[in-house]
Amino acid sequence: MNKKPSLRAPSFTLWRGAAMLGVLLASFIAAFVLLTGRFNLSMALVEKVNTPTTNHNPAPTTAVEIPTATPSPTATTKPTLTASITASPEPSATPSVTSLPTVEASIGGGSGVIVFTSDRDGNPEIYRMRLDGSELQRLTFTEADDRSPAFSPDGQLIAFMSWRDGLRPDIHIMNADGTQRLRVTFDEAYDEFPAWGQDGWLYFDSNRTGPFQIYRMRPDGSEAQPLFVSGADDAVVDVFGERVVFQSRRESDPYQIFTSNLDGTNAVRLTHTQARNNRPEWSPDGARIIFVSERDGEAALYVMNADGTDQRRLTVGMGGVAAPRWSPDGQWILFAAAPRGNTDLFVIRPDGTDLRQLTFGPANSYSADWQP
Repeated sequence: MNKKPSLRAPSFTLWRGAAMLGVLLASFIAAFVLLTGRFNLSMALVEKVNTPTTNHNPAPTTAVEIPTATPSPTATTKPTLTASITASPEPSATPSVTSLPTVEASIGGGSGVIVFTSDRDGNPEIYRMRLDGSELQRLTFTEADDRSPAFSPDGQLIAFMSWRDGLRPDIHIMNADGTQRLRVTFDEAYDEFPAWGQDGWLYFDSNRTGPFQIYRMRPDGSEAQPLFVSGADDAVVDVFGERVVFQSRRESDPYQIFTSNLDGTNAVRLTHTQARNNRPEWSPDGARIIFVSERDGEAALYVMNADGTDQRRLTVGMGGVAAPRWSPDGQWILFAAAPRGNTDLFVIRPDGTDLRQLTFGPANSYSADWQP
């Protein structure tokens, strides 16, 4: 709204104008300060909102595997071989595996404990458990494969083969609880499938000089020497320390089973089929041999006398059988089979009766041995 011009004297008017100008100037300064403060506050808020925050979540930790071994176990002076069996009447068809009886931890005549290979945690490692499935314990912890465990005669040591130190397997030894691991072979060859002998030696297969042949050494790895040169492998020495049973392709392409003296002399061929015969094992009394044969179309379990007579089939329809081992008392045979796709462990009587299942997939379990 417009005001009328003042009629007062010029001096008063001039003073009043100066006063009004001062008020306006003060108002302008106050407004400027207020706006500047708000602007700075607004900028501070914008910076607070737009400044990225630091992520204080910790970086994921890498799982650390505790190694099983320190490099020096106490060597057993009397290692043993795979246990074996007694007689075997004519077998009937293997019973269905859909409803097998449970297994008592007391069967077999030993400690009731077995050691075996399984990939249940990702890759093949060594495990132990009681025959009834209780007290399962993992013994090796590596990203490499550990396989084919074998107990010493007193049950205190386990020999096995491992790829942990390179592209080829070597023989290792550890205590029965997985502690104090010791590598006992050191070369660029394949050293595999260890078996203890009652004579105090550790037997294994090696191609360090060319074709695979049987070697033996002390449990600490010393005195390694070829047993005989002939392209033989999977050797098992009998309880008397006099004869060895092994598989070989010396006379035919599919593997056949032979026995001989420890130096390779007096070799006798026991199987004569067009199909593969392998993985032989002596019975505890040295009278019989268990083995795997594909003569009837699938890898099945067979038993025969030590001279090769009376060869009888023990399993039917098991989807492939492998790595049989006799119980310490000779009353049971421990073996791996794949009746449902994955490989599990089973026991059976030497006459082909009383089949029982020990492990239940979905992982594979195989290459087992009894603890004496």
